[in-house]
Amino acid sequence: MKKLFSAATCLIFLGLLVHGAAFAQHPTTGDRKLDSLLGRINLQERSDPDGFILHLSRSTNVPEAEIRLARTRYELNAGDTYMSTILSRILNRSVGDVAEEYAKNRDQGWGVMARNRGIKPGSPEFHRMKADARGSVNHLKTLAKAKKNQQSREMKKERENARKIKAASQDKGQGKGKKK
Repeated sequence: MKKLFSAATCLIFLGLLVHGAAFAQHPTTGDRKLDSLLGRINLQERSDPDGFILHLSRSTNVPEAEIRLARTRYELNAGDTYMSTILSRILNRSVGDVAEEYAKNRDQGWGVMARNRGIKPGSPEFHRMKADARGSVNHLKTLAKAKKNQQSREMKKERENARKIKAASQDKGQGKGKKK
């Protein structure tokens, strides 16, 4: 029993250590609000990954295929994909170029990369990035809510159909036995 408890404790500790190391590998932008928005984009994107890419493509006029390719090739999460796409638009470069540069200097983070390209905190471009991130979060929330409502309507229809089928089978006299 002690060995099992020791092994479980070691596994938990190891898991926390790995989680901490993974978290440390995702540097921030240097702006708490933008970091928070990127975290929310990561969470909201899980409910509709395709909707996220579609929205990002439409809002930035960057082809979906280009965004998907950069995301896959450089293993970007939703927040990183967002930053790659937004910076590509601002810097007039391809998403792949921006993502590749980020992948090479991942330890420095998006904030350093943006500053090196002339996008300083407080600049109009930086404010536009934050506003776009806020808009993306709100859009993703709306998509998730619509998807949830659609699923609820579909489930309600399925329950109604099941009730109708059950009522119809009972009306046909099944299971009532013979009348004497």
